[in-house]
Amino acid sequence: MSGKATYAVGLLAVPIAVPIIFLLVVGGQAASSSAAACGPTAPSATEVGDAELASEQMQVAQQIVAAVRAFPATADKPHAAVIALATARQESGIRNLDYGDRDSLGAFQQRPSQGWGTPVQVMNVPHATTTFLEHLVLVPGWETRRVTDVAADVQRPAEEYRGLYEQWVPLATRLTKQLWRKAAPLIPTTPSTCAEPATAAGGVVYPVPPAFIGADSHNWGGSGSHWSSWHTGSDFSAPCGTPVLAATAGAVEIKTNRAWAGTWLVKIVTGPNSVATWYAHMQQLDVNPGQPVRAGQQLGEVGARGNATGCHLHFEVHLHNGSIYGPDNVDPSQWLAQNASTTQLPLGG
Repeated sequence: MSGKATYAVGLLAVPIAVPIIFLLVVGGQAASSSAAACGPTAPSATEVGDAELASEQMQVAQQIVAAVRAFPATADKPHAAVIALATARQESGIRNLDYGDRDSLGAFQQRPSQGWGTPVQVMNVPHATTTFLEHLVLVPGWETRRVTDVAADVQRPAEEYRGLYEQWVPLATRLTKQLWRKAAPLIPTTPSTCAEPATAAGGVVYPVPPAFIGADSHNWGGSGSHWSSWHTGSDFSAPCGTPVLAATAGAVEIKTNRAWAGTWLVKIVTGPNSVATWYAHMQQLDVNPGQPVRAGQQLGEVGARGNATGCHLHFEVHLHNGSIYGPDNVDPSQWLAQNASTTQLPLGG
């Protein structure tokens, strides 16, 4: 884990997309979006409170909570389960993976070469959780500091990825309360220091977290063998699994017959003849057709599906909800520079 990116399975160092869709998501109103670290997601599989998990993820979550309860130093501290679950969601999607970045394995993507145990041990969820907890309780102030900072002290990701664990705290808290029935009164309620994108005049934000705003390729209007005519959007290079954010508030439209865009072409439409923003190549979809979304709400995850070379978000802007090559298709980089906010505001409460 030392120095690696931790988007889902930490695949930043891998130049190709791995076709895995993590089904663990949270309900639309449950979590707040942060450009760097917070992002709400939406429904998918077996319901647990207002969170939804695939059966495999649920089993891993249960094992993690059970291990926290069995570890003497955390047996009466469900906040440790919140930290562990948030970490596992960021590292592996709460799946016991038999692969990862370099030699990373398991739910916490622990690396045998870095002293986390043998491959068999780190693939054993109770053992991996206990090892995580042994490191956790040595972190000064772990019970009161921000979850993402504590998790990062244990996992040791690259500096720019330390804030990514925080986005899963609401989900991890709800799971802990579901799986540890007496936990609720014991979980500390501290003000969130997570931040969400502030909407500028007109309510526009960048479609990726701030860390990746500078990864805009500025390739709208380009030509080449990849495109049948010209490049109708701009590409944001980001690791697969990076949150894709709605640039504006509006209603969701989803097209599944646009092969170039991958499994889904997502549009956020503000009106029948108003601005529409398009999002392509995603590996996971977290919204439904017709769903209203706010600016900054997570739509899904960056992927490499369709006509894509490597992980990136293809983003388009159509000023009057026109067609792909219509005259209302404008340079998204310029449009964002003129309209989008890059500042962040602390969440209230």
